This record gives sequence, structure tokens and C-alpha cells, in this order.
Amino acid sequence: MDESIGTLLHGDAVDESEVKRMRDLVLFEGSAAKKKLIKFFSLLILAASIATYGLLGDSVAVVIGAMIIAPLMLPIVGVAFGLSIGDSLAIKHTLLVSLGGIITTIAVGFILALPLINIFQVENISQIMIRTSPGLIDLLASLFTGVAGAFALSRRDVSDTLPGIAIAISLVPPLANVGILLAFSNYTMAMGSLLLFMTNYFAILLTGASLFGFMGFTKAAILKQPTIRWKGVAISMFMLILISLPLGYNGYNIYINNSINQNVNLAVNDWLEGSEYELLSVDAETIDNIVIVRIVGEGEIPPLEELEQRIRGELFGRQLKLEVIPSKNYFLNDT
Repeated sequence: MDESIGTLLHGDAVDESEVKRMRDLVLFEGSAAKKKLIKFFSLLILAASIATYGLLGDSVAVVIGAMIIAPLMLPIVGVAFGLSIGDSLAIKHTLLVSLGGIITTIAVGFILALPLINIFQVENISQIMIRTSPGLIDLLASLFTGVAGAFALSRRDVSDTLPGIAIAISLVPPLANVGILLAFSNYTMAMGSLLLFMTNYFAILLTGASLFGFMGFTKAAILKQPTIRWKGVAISMFMLILISLPLGYNGYNIYINNSINQNVNLAVNDWLEGSEYELLSVDAETIDNIVIVRIVGEGEIPPLEELEQRIRGELFGRQLKLEVIPSKNYFLNDT
């Protein structure tokens, strides 16, 4: 490795003392392990609780607050650091902590949401729904955020950026979302939220281990097992490639739905021009390949054949369903 690159990234040449500082920061070992574990799980339970109620309350501010205090990034970066120095024992211990954190966060979300299943409808909560269908954009964002997280933790002079990185990587809210959705017996969307978390998890492992290597920690470490490092990086790369398949599929569906919504919206507005009806909504995100167009008004509806002619080729093989809502019923329900 070019030492000038490592010095440029880290600020100073990485030596044994710097390796020890990072071990103390991101690993759970030695005499301080018990105290660090108590602090870690205490903060994690608080963060998971805040995230759960923030998600159910559809509050962006509360969810962001949970992200800031959540410590879950620490053991994941710890696994990446263990990979970079080839320390199998550090990898094992820190991996167990991160897995314990994952299970704890999901359990908190499940337990707190279970008594509320008859009060909320998760399908109507935007903060929950936006975390159920990740795409390739989420993967790209998590890769760069993983680099930022490893970089900030390894350099003392940029540690003040950690709150922003914690917000960007968003580890606890997707897991709390999994618990909430399991409580509501919505297993498909729960898997979508878990996929979002796994995307972030393996992105941190891959980019973190790679960056620590570029910085010089691999060369400076006293205990090194190169085969473990490369196996870990290869597994992380394989998992990210595997994860990218459903992410790409989700991204494609999002693109198709957005295209349908936009094109049908324009066509319906043109079709209704001059009538006493107006477009209420276009819903392409249905599970039965039907695009639902809702219009509200009174009087004679323009010929449906004209609308079908306008949107021909814009539905990507889906069927059109028109729902007409009389004005008096709409305004009555609205009040």
C-alpha cells in the first residue's frame, strides 16, 4: 500500500498506538468490556424505544433523535476493523455484540408496538412505509456513509461529524420498523425493512474494512491473519451483490410506478378538461396489477374510450380501474 495515501487519509502515520486506540474505541474487549456493553445496550434500548414511537407517530424529528443516540454503528465498524487487522477473536466478539443489538432492537419495536395494533394502520404511516421498499439508491448511499463512518471514527479531528453520519446510515429505525411490522403481522414489509438494514450493515463492513486497510491499520497491526481479512471482505462483497438483486427489482418497480403515476396523471387531467370532474388520485402501487384512478365530481363523465386511447402503452401491461366519487359524498367524508 502507498504509505502516502494512508497518511493523507488518517492525517498521521498509523502505528501500534493508533491501532490500540481504535481497538479501545470500537471493540468490546478487556477490563472495560462489561461497562461498554451496559452502556451500549442501555443506549440501544432507549434509541429503539424512541424510534418505535417516532415511527408510529410519523414524526421525522423523533426518528432523527433516535438515530443520533443509537450506538449500533459502533460494533459494526468494530467488525470491519477486526477484518482489517485480521483478528478473528475481535471479529467474533464484536459480531456477537452487533447481532445482539439487532435482536434487541427488533424485540423492542415488537414489544412496544404489540399493544397498539388495534390503534394504528401502518399502511397510512409514511415514516414506516418509506423503510419497506429500499432500492439501489439506498445501497449507494450506505456505501458512502460506511466510508464516512469509518473515516470519522479513525480520526480524532473529525469526530464531531458522527451525529450526521449516524443520521445518514439509519440503522436503528429500519430494525425498529421490522419489530413494528412483525407485531402487525405484516411479514412482507418487515422483510423489506430488514433488507434495508442488511444493505447498510454489509456496506459498512465492506467499505469500513477497505478504508481501514488503506489508512494503514492492516500493516500496523501486531496480530494479523490475512486470510481472515480477505474472506471477510469477500463475504461482504458477495452479500452486497446478492442484496443488490432485490434492491434493483424494487428500484425498477419504483421507477415503473412513478412513470405510470406521472403519465396517467397528465392524461386524466387532459381527459377531464371541460367536464365537472377533477382528478383525486392515481394509485399504481397495488398488488394486483391494477392502476386505480379516482375522480370526484358530478354530471356526465367524458367517454372512457378517450382515456384508454390517451394512456395506451403507459400502463406497462396493467389494467385500469376508474373510481368515481360524487362531490357530495367526497365533501361529506372530508368534513
